[in-house]
Amino acid sequence: SVIIAVALWMYVGETWNPDDSATFRGLTVEPVGEELLESRGLIIVGDIQQTVTLKVAGPRRNISRLSSSQISLSVDVSGVQQPGEYTLAYRENFDMPAGFGASSLTVTERFPDNVTFTVARSKSRSVPVRGFITGSVAEGYQVGEFVFSPAAVSITGEESLVDQIDYARVALDQQDMAESFLGELPISLVTYSGEILDLSTTDIQCDATLVQTKLPITQLKEVKLSVNLIPGGGISSEDFDKYVECKITPESIIVSGEEDVLEPLQEISLADIDLAKILGSNTMTFPIPLDAELTNVSGISEATVRITVKGLTTATLEVDNIEFVNRPAGYRTEKVTTSRQIQIRGTEEAVASVTPSQIRIVADLENVVTATGTQTVPVKVYLGSRSDVGVVGEYNIVVSISRE
Repeated sequence: SVIIAVALWMYVGETWNPDDSATFRGLTVEPVGEELLESRGLIIVGDIQQTVTLKVAGPRRNISRLSSSQISLSVDVSGVQQPGEYTLAYRENFDMPAGFGASSLTVTERFPDNVTFTVARSKSRSVPVRGFITGSVAEGYQVGEFVFSPAAVSITGEESLVDQIDYARVALDQQDMAESFLGELPISLVTYSGEILDLSTTDIQCDATLVQTKLPITQLKEVKLSVNLIPGGGISSEDFDKYVECKITPESIIVSGEEDVLEPLQEISLADIDLAKILGSNTMTFPIPLDAELTNVSGISEATVRITVKGLTTATLEVDNIEFVNRPAGYRTEKVTTSRQIQIRGTEEAVASVTPSQIRIVADLENVVTATGTQTVPVKVYLGSRSDVGVVGEYNIVVSISRE
């Protein structure tokens, strides 16, 4: 009896299928033909906000299987030629699987009969990407400049809205940053009035929602400036502190760079200074050299060095012991300058013990211009191997050159 009852029920269900109806609310309407609209420089402002209610009738079996997700509504906007507000009819489509009788379904009631939407002029333009740190940088570190890829993004939307956009904003929110950042970050749009617009809440479309962002973070370090003093003029390296005052202004600068570059850097040497050429006090200016991997954060490009020699005695001796070396072949050389006053410096006792005969003036003629006549050539002055007294200053003599 049970089997017979089931068979009868299945038979009735297949042969007797009365009509039924169902109401579907909150259905949305999608535009079609927007490509043609956009080709005319037009755009639908926002979404088509109205929702539609449909009453659908058909065989009970088909109605029972129909859901809102299987009903699609569309409005053809391809015929719109100008900006303005439009009210057009929409059409329905039932996305039922084959064999489920979509053709047997009929819309008996609809509300509203038409949908209204607004069309405006569209515009596209490029705006720059700008970065902002909303977090913080660790103490002793410095932030560099943002680098973006792409450096600008293209925005499209209603002309009046697009014209309000100033730039695309990238915000990096990290605390106590001590190393460079590299990664993708989302963008938002900023108007000329400073309002920040989230892309998900605005009608403006952007060709990129994420941009590759690089932010260099470099370490800061105070580095001392120095000079390399070369012993001479009666001053040995052991006597620097006793006889030489060296003041550098500024004494140090702040530089930034990667940690592995900064770590070994203890001082920056400005120049070599030969003490044999320093008479009394000398003030010199030197550029501050820096490796390409480092940045001079202080911004000071030159340093002033004042060298003062103190506590030593000077004396001037008339010296006529002049020698030539490396005479040019085929030429005769004669001394026009037969003696020079040479200044020496050292302790009072050491200076008093020096005689002119102990001093040699040597002119190296290897690189002189081999032209006849007189020339001024530089010379070197030697005073044995003593370290407690030495020659100071730079000297030259006049030489006559003629062919043999």
